[in-house]
Amino acid sequence: MSRENAFQGLRCTECHAIYPKGQILQKCSKCNGPLDTIINPEILSEISREDLYRTPSMWKYQAFLPVGEKDKIVSAGEGDTPLRKLSSFQGNVWVKDETKNPTGTFKDRGASLAVTALSALGVKDIVLSSEGNAGCSFALYSHIADMGCQVFLPRQANPAKVELSRKLGASVTLVDGTMADAGRRVEPVSKTEGSYNASTFVTPYRHDGKGTMALEICQQLQWRAPDFVVYPVGGGVGLVGMWKMFSILEKIGWVKKRPRFVAVQPAGCAPVVKAYNSKRDDLEEWKNPETIAFGLRIPKPLAGKWILRCLRESDGIALTVTDEEIHKSMGQVLKDEGLLLEPSSAAAIAALPHLYGEKMIDRSAEVVLMATGSGLKTVEQF
Repeated sequence: MSRENAFQGLRCTECHAIYPKGQILQKCSKCNGPLDTIINPEILSEISREDLYRTPSMWKYQAFLPVGEKDKIVSAGEGDTPLRKLSSFQGNVWVKDETKNPTGTFKDRGASLAVTALSALGVKDIVLSSEGNAGCSFALYSHIADMGCQVFLPRQANPAKVELSRKLGASVTLVDGTMADAGRRVEPVSKTEGSYNASTFVTPYRHDGKGTMALEICQQLQWRAPDFVVYPVGGGVGLVGMWKMFSILEKIGWVKKRPRFVAVQPAGCAPVVKAYNSKRDDLEEWKNPETIAFGLRIPKPLAGKWILRCLRESDGIALTVTDEEIHKSMGQVLKDEGLLLEPSSAAAIAALPHLYGEKMIDRSAEVVLMATGSGLKTVEQF
C-alpha cells in the first residue's frame, strides 16, 4: 500500500477537529492546539517487514510517514543509527546512538520529514526557534531542498551550533532569554507571506520523523519493544512521536507490548516532571530555568497536555537529575563507552543510578537510553 493512503489527514490533539491533507497547516485553527497526523494502521498492517531492509535510512519506514508516495524525499542519510549494548552498567542496558546522524543529533529525523512534507506542499521559506540543534538540522535540510531558513536562538546557545547554522546557509538571530522568548520572536516573522513556522509542535510534521526511532529500536531488537525507554525531555517531540509509533506497531501486531517511558529533566528546568508527579493535566511555565543542558531548557513545552497523556498511557516515570550528575555522566560514558554526548543527552545516562538505586526499575528489565545528541558541538561544556 502507498503511504499516501496510510496518511489520511490531520487531527487536533485537543478539540479533535480533522483537517484534510494537502493544506499548509500549523496549529489548529479552531482551538490553537497542536495537530497530529492521522496514519491508518489497517493499511500499514498489509506491509511486509522484509521490505524495510532495502533502504539504509529512516526512510525505510516511508509508509509510516505523512508524505505522498511521489513526493521528493529530502534526505542526508539520517536514521538507521546503532543500538549498542552498554558494558559498563550492571543490567540489560542499551543506548540508541543518535549522535551518528548527519548533524550529530536526532533533530535530523524531524527536519528531514518536515522539509520533505513542506517542500511537497509548496513552502519556500521556513522560520523556527531552536536551542541550537534543530537550527543546524533545518539549516541543512532546507539548504538541500533550496528553501529559505531563518533560525531564532537564545543568546546562550552553544557557539558551534550558532556557527554551523550560519555555515549551512540559515539566517540566524540571537535572542535574549529562553526558548520561549525566541519563539515569541518567530511569531511575527512567520506571518509574513510565504513563511512557515516549523518550530516544535507548531508544525505537525516533525514528531513522526523522530518516531522512526521507535520503529528502528523494535526492528533492531528482532521486533520486540524494550521494557523501558529513558528519554531526556525538552520540547517532547521525540517522546510523543515514539509513543505513537510504538502504539501503531502494537496495533498491527509487529510487537506484543509497548514500553514504559522514563521522562528525565534537569532539576533546574523540570516542568514535565513536576506536572506529571503532581498528577496535573497541563504544564506550568518554569520560572528562571537554569541548566547546563541547554536543549532541555524549555520552560513550557507547547504540547504539555499531549506529553503528559503519553507518559500516563505508558505508565511512565518522571524524574530529575542535577547538573552535577549530568556533567559526571558525560565524562563517565566517554571514558567507559567511547560515547561523546552533549549535556542534554547525558541526562538519560544520569537517570540510571536513580532508577536502579531507588528501585523504580529492576536490573533484569531491558532498558534503552536515548543518546540524542553529540558532544562535538558542546566541547566547551566538558
